[in-house]
Amino acid sequence: MRTAVARTIGQRKVYRPLWGSREAFYSDAGLFILGASGAYSANIIGSLPGCELVLLPMLPVLLLAKGKRAFNRQYLWFFIMTGGWLLGTLAADAYNDIGSFNRAKGTARVVFFALDFMALAILLNKKTRRIVIFAISFAAVQVIGSWQFRGNFGEQWKFGVSESVAVLALLVSSYYYSRQKYKICLLISLFLAGLNLMYGFRSQLVVHLVSAVLVLPLFEKPRNRRGVSGGRQSPMKVVFLLALAGGAVYVASAAIKLAAKSGVFDESTAAKFEGQASGDYGVLVGGRPETLVAIQAIRDSPIFGHGSFPYGAKYLQLLQDIQYEHGYSDTDTPEEVAYPVIPTHSHLTMAWVEGGILGGICWIYILALTLRAALRLSSFRPDLAPLYCYFLVGFLWDIMYSPFGSVNRLWGAYFILLSYDILRSSAEEALAARRARFQRTSRNVGLQPRTVSS
Repeated sequence: MRTAVARTIGQRKVYRPLWGSREAFYSDAGLFILGASGAYSANIIGSLPGCELVLLPMLPVLLLAKGKRAFNRQYLWFFIMTGGWLLGTLAADAYNDIGSFNRAKGTARVVFFALDFMALAILLNKKTRRIVIFAISFAAVQVIGSWQFRGNFGEQWKFGVSESVAVLALLVSSYYYSRQKYKICLLISLFLAGLNLMYGFRSQLVVHLVSAVLVLPLFEKPRNRRGVSGGRQSPMKVVFLLALAGGAVYVASAAIKLAAKSGVFDESTAAKFEGQASGDYGVLVGGRPETLVAIQAIRDSPIFGHGSFPYGAKYLQLLQDIQYEHGYSDTDTPEEVAYPVIPTHSHLTMAWVEGGILGGICWIYILALTLRAALRLSSFRPDLAPLYCYFLVGFLWDIMYSPFGSVNRLWGAYFILLSYDILRSSAEEALAARRARFQRTSRNVGLQPRTVSS
């Protein structure tokens, strides 16, 4: 039954201010500026995004004022793993005698990643409103970035518009999700997936389908507004969710093949997808053949790696050979580039190839952390679950299949903090539920009559 709060007739409605203090307003404004400035960059040590140029003067003040937020005990393993990655990068650069300029770029990439994490930990402060504000700044960056492709909406959609539309649509979806109108949420996700299928944006199609599956109310029913976490999920639930996610990936791949044969795409896009699908490893590896090359580079130097931005002409030839031998290319001659860096196209394989095993372990930890948080959403079900799951599944895709650098450092830090917040909130609600059950049990036991023995 719905309840209403009575208000005296004639009494004016009192509106709460959006910000409780000037400090709160400036913090939120600073967070948005930090995120939105990622749309621009300056070429200093490589390409340095505007968000990190804004970050440099802000961070000392933030650390002096609220430094404890950045070094919360929950984040200990992140700093240990990132420190290991930095140590591995320095060792790999020394072992492989990497030039000073590339050393500086490789070291700066890891250091700025850690600094971005500290700044966001302080500014977000585990507050839902600030998480939403940064998500909106993410959408703003994508819109600004897509403008360079104006005149070709298909390219604009792939390079920014899709993500910005997704953020805004999933905020609307989260409104309905908080009211347990799950059918509307599912329809919104399917609509977004359909748009990405129409424009041939494969990765976003997969992300929307998988994230829609993971937030479905498949397990225990929530007992309050935010939902009660079941604590640690049973292995069977995890296997079931992973199977559903795998099914969603299969459906996305089948949909792309069907759309290519049905004339949904233009001739060049259809030819690309059909060529990738005809290869020995299917459309997924066909779109990311760098994965196989990166694995070989890791096998060649699994401990020390190859150093920052390593010269690797033989790996470019290997990439072309793999594509040719397995049906993804009709030539075995690689493209000519000025400085052939070992191709990785993945957060995980890049860290391992360039920083050695410590870089790989760091990103395996982050991969597991993000996967745990994404799976936990199926039972935890916070109000913003559709948006959260979209971000985390997209981040999982990036860890496996997208390059790491520039503004991606700040977004990666944001997604990691989001994962920590989901796991913390889930554990807190599980603890509260256990305490409530214990109190009810204690009261029931206390009501039972005692028997006095003689």
